Amino acid sequence: MDTQFKMDSVPGSLLVIGGRHDSWLDNISLSGWKCYRCDDLRLGQQQIDKIGPCIGLVDLSCDNFSLSAIAYLVSNNKQVRWMAYIKDQQLNHDPICQFIVNFCIDFFTAPMPDKLLLSSIGHQLGMLKLEKKVWPDNPIETQISLIGESLVIKRLREQIKRIANTDATIIISGEQGVGKSLVAKSIHQHSHRSKAPMVVINCSALSEKRFEREIFGIDVENPHPDCKTKIEEADGGTLIIKDITALPQSQQKNLLQFLSSQTIETSSGIKSIDVRILVTTYKNLDQSVRDNEFNAELFYLLNILKIHVSPLKERSLDIGLIAHYYVQQFSREYNTQARNISATAMKVLGQYQWPGNIRELINQVKRAVLMSEGGTVELHHFDLPKQASKARSLRTIREDSERDALLYVLESHDGQVAMAAKELGISRATMYRLLAKHNLISEGRNCP
Repeated sequence: MDTQFKMDSVPGSLLVIGGRHDSWLDNISLSGWKCYRCDDLRLGQQQIDKIGPCIGLVDLSCDNFSLSAIAYLVSNNKQVRWMAYIKDQQLNHDPICQFIVNFCIDFFTAPMPDKLLLSSIGHQLGMLKLEKKVWPDNPIETQISLIGESLVIKRLREQIKRIANTDATIIISGEQGVGKSLVAKSIHQHSHRSKAPMVVINCSALSEKRFEREIFGIDVENPHPDCKTKIEEADGGTLIIKDITALPQSQQKNLLQFLSSQTIETSSGIKSIDVRILVTTYKNLDQSVRDNEFNAELFYLLNILKIHVSPLKERSLDIGLIAHYYVQQFSREYNTQARNISATAMKVLGQYQWPGNIRELINQVKRAVLMSEGGTVELHHFDLPKQASKARSLRTIREDSERDALLYVLESHDGQVAMAAKELGISRATMYRLLAKHNLISEGRNCP
């Protein structure tokens, strides 16, 4: 059988998820491909980690596994190029069609067209090898736990890819617990500095004297400390400064001086430092400047690029994916049987407002996994408030409805602003104003 793949003479690996062993798989093996089967979805991630980048074929023809569980596995393994195998009548099943459109680069209907499959997987193997050649040390699709398929999180990942390889200072804002540190780490890992150190400083966890000593090496009692400062440790890499508004005024001036000169005084003299600065804040920095709580000059130096991380209540579509991800993580960590979350529990999780954001969700899932005894986490294993949401004002209800409508129309038109505005019967200018009002558009982004 002709492989129709000439990039080199070595076929790749094919991982089949679900289904049953058929003759077409034997034919693929005879052509030189290494074929693997995954009959237990709980072992799927382990198999992918062992195989590495490969071609994945999800066999949906036998309904072995729940579609949501497969979608979770697929969405978290972008290094695999996914295809689907279905029965012809399943094309009338909307969830399956949506799965194929969202996650697969090709699909086949039974009976399997062996030659077409072999040609397709050969081509996709070539694409994998080209990607490895172009981005050998920059795995762009790594999500660093930025889990989700909502428009909000997709735009956030796009922003990270777009700005990661610049050296510009970035202010990452958002409510407490939304995952600002994850965004900062993701920026570092997607950048050309990913092999260099990443040093994290938590301003709210350090006293003024300790910050002065550990970050800038200023120590009145020991004027010439031998140990490296945090800034020196981050040389060549990234310095993440968490909760920047907690920085005392005196240390704001020290940071301003460092940013202006990119040098630090050490025991051996003045030393130049090459470091990228990422700062996080849950407060409004503009307002802090107006209130004279934050150094205006430092703010203007930092204020080059901004990223806003939306609260979890505005990403309700992602709650299930995030919760399922951490069920798997904590199940492995604590050696429990928990693998899934019941439909009833998932519905309540999706309706809860999550004032503590992802941090609260992670803690709730950890508790539920530890409390569960079987393979399914139930609602009573969580410790959510009895009243999931407080009474809302008419204005809040209107604001939420307006935002939901914008998200729905944008999702319907794949983020095309012009088309969404046309459907809503408003001008593009009005559409942009509404998007900015609800933090649904990146600053400085020119949308279509």
